[in-house]
Amino acid sequence: MVLTSDALISVADSILDSMGDLEKLEYNKKGRKYRFVNNNFQRIREEDKHLIVNPDKLDDFVSVQSAYYILSSIGDGELITNYPDFCLSIIGVARELEVNKWYEEGSSVTTAAYAKYNPVEVKEEALEFYKKVTETHITQGLNLLMISKLNFLHTDHHIGTKLEGHYMSLFISSYYGQDSLSSHDILIALKSFVHWGNIKGILFKLEVPNINVDEELKENFKKFPDPMEEFKVHVYDRYPSGTSKYSLIRKSIDVLADSPFAKLVPYPPPSKDSKVYDLQWIYQLCHDIEKNPIKYHLRSSIKNLSIDEPINLTELSNTYSTNIASILAYVSIFMNVFENTDGSFLMQHSKIPKFNESLISKYQSTYDCLNTVSAKVNDYKDKNWNDEDIVLRLEHESSLPSLYEAVLEMRELFSDDYE
Repeated sequence: MVLTSDALISVADSILDSMGDLEKLEYNKKGRKYRFVNNNFQRIREEDKHLIVNPDKLDDFVSVQSAYYILSSIGDGELITNYPDFCLSIIGVARELEVNKWYEEGSSVTTAAYAKYNPVEVKEEALEFYKKVTETHITQGLNLLMISKLNFLHTDHHIGTKLEGHYMSLFISSYYGQDSLSSHDILIALKSFVHWGNIKGILFKLEVPNINVDEELKENFKKFPDPMEEFKVHVYDRYPSGTSKYSLIRKSIDVLADSPFAKLVPYPPPSKDSKVYDLQWIYQLCHDIEKNPIKYHLRSSIKNLSIDEPINLTELSNTYSTNIASILAYVSIFMNVFENTDGSFLMQHSKIPKFNESLISKYQSTYDCLNTVSAKVNDYKDKNWNDEDIVLRLEHESSLPSLYEAVLEMRELFSDDYE
């Protein structure tokens, strides 16, 4: 007779054995390879594009050989000839990553013992080419690496299908010429290179708050150059990946509140449930995101980026789904009912719902409310009244709080966010 405890132990052993097998398992999805690493399936990029390092034998210059091998195998093999300074930047930084342990070991960097290719065939020419590397090349390459991590912070892509981001295009063209922006070979090289640098370490140096870095990584990155001040400022120019819609909502409401007739428009509009138009949650959320962006990043959990418990963005979106839909509908209706609102550029955003009969029908009371105010405004416009006089004439007709007042209250409550 098998005891229950023995059966449970047997099942547990079986599960542990299966977990061990997972570490050897690879699978493909939509042309991408994944492997079970550190209790998660992680994407494994083209293994002949992995940087090989050997920190225990730095005199072998394995990273230099590896980077040269990768660059020389791109396209027709002319990248090194056509863009030597670009390649010197890549190779120079590869060496710095190896020496200082600034690399991201795992999906894009491997040690010599686990490499899937051997770059020794290009050793002599690689080392000869490496002699041309200057401090300028290294500085330029590290700047590209930092820019790519900023892209990751804001878009979840280091590069994407093209050279994404203002800074990446600006610096590539400045360093290597305008024609480098259209070079497919440079794009392919960057797609490998930008993943070699350690995400946590570089974001930490960019002063993104609350990055989960251990003491060893902090020590390694003490020698990493201080980023340009504009890179540090750029951290806050956009919201972290996965949260752009919250920035859009607050920005839209702010823009509408500054429009000429915001003092005349009731807020919240007539509704069965006025709570769906509450603004404090979105201003509080945006405040929190700006103070702790990495906690809200789309990949914060899977990449263990934050010292705080990462926010589940799906749950967050589901919690406020009705509020989000209602406020964005309000924005769309306002923008279309009132002419010449400064925020017309907002209507180009895909998250702002299209103004049509379906939207009007769903939010009929909101449309009727705003349309009534608009009709009164237009009556005075037909008499050639200016905007300021129209507001002075009409603002006391309603005892309901206005959009202007509702937003002013939020701005006062979160005044630090407007400095």
